[in-house]
Amino acid sequence: MPDSIQNSTFNTQNSASPWGVVGHEWAITHLEKSLQHGRARHAYLFTGPAGIGKTTLARAFAARLNCLAEDESARPCGKCRACQKIAAGNHPDVALVEADEVGGTLKIEQVRDLMHTLAMRPYEGRYRVGILRRFHEARPQAADALLKTLEEPPPYVVLLLTAENTNLLPKTILSRCQPVHLRPIPVEQVEEALAARWGAEPEEQAPLLAHLCGGRIGWAVRALTDDSALAFRDLALDDLEHILGESRLQRFQRAEALASPRGKSDLRETLILWQAFWRDVILVATHSRVPPVNRDRRPTLNRLAREVPLEALESALRATRRTLDDLGKNVNPRLALEVMLIDYPGLRR
Repeated sequence: MPDSIQNSTFNTQNSASPWGVVGHEWAITHLEKSLQHGRARHAYLFTGPAGIGKTTLARAFAARLNCLAEDESARPCGKCRACQKIAAGNHPDVALVEADEVGGTLKIEQVRDLMHTLAMRPYEGRYRVGILRRFHEARPQAADALLKTLEEPPPYVVLLLTAENTNLLPKTILSRCQPVHLRPIPVEQVEEALAARWGAEPEEQAPLLAHLCGGRIGWAVRALTDDSALAFRDLALDDLEHILGESRLQRFQRAEALASPRGKSDLRETLILWQAFWRDVILVATHSRVPPVNRDRRPTLNRLAREVPLEALESALRATRRTLDDLGKNVNPRLALEVMLIDYPGLRR
């Protein structure tokens, strides 16, 4: 998703949302109270699935720290020079580093360059803020390069790390950061924001995307302007349905394709979609009042809930979650996928 204010969920102007962020009110309240009571940490770790708003919250926090509004309760105001520069991504005291692409590698040189920048005093703000996006993609050497600043941070430096899961990071990093785990945003809140902020058609388009995104508003905003997001989702769920009718050999071939360089860049998003699908089947099987995310797949959800034992459904969900965790560790992706697909129901011997 593009990182401009036009497409970001961080926009304090004309917004009643705390810090101009859609959702995550509890996290914002927690961060705000720490600032008001002088207990701000020098390093925070925002975790949650891709598209849930981790980087958006990090930028909003950077704006809260450096906003020029005289009234502290009005920060971030979204109108001052500092807020506008941060939202546009060109504030001299706020730097963002990330791997060249999703699923890529955050290199030691990038972290060292950031640490060199952060060592200098702020140019025009109160703090120098370093945002390290998708830090689970950092090489071990890159994580080590960050440790010195985490252990002995200058008083004017705040580090904001984002990652999809704490299990993907070294314990030395985790122990030095304040964790903030972002939860899925309620359907109604996503639907309202899509219509009000991004002009989604309120009768059909906004409700559909609000349900399909699974609380990941970043995905919903991208799907609103990029048809490939919905096309990718449809293909991923079609593939999952086909897998349930495939043999062991066919599943191994499927694992090889998913782990190939061509498929690897989309692998995490595929597994996130499959995880939500298995969760939906379990909701239907247990007659939960919680509506399924993939409501357009209701016939398939009903059939699987009826035909597959609950234990097997739960096993498939656990296997998918385990594989998502394993992808960030030093494991062979193909072997991890093979084990996962064997644990999926419907296997033809």
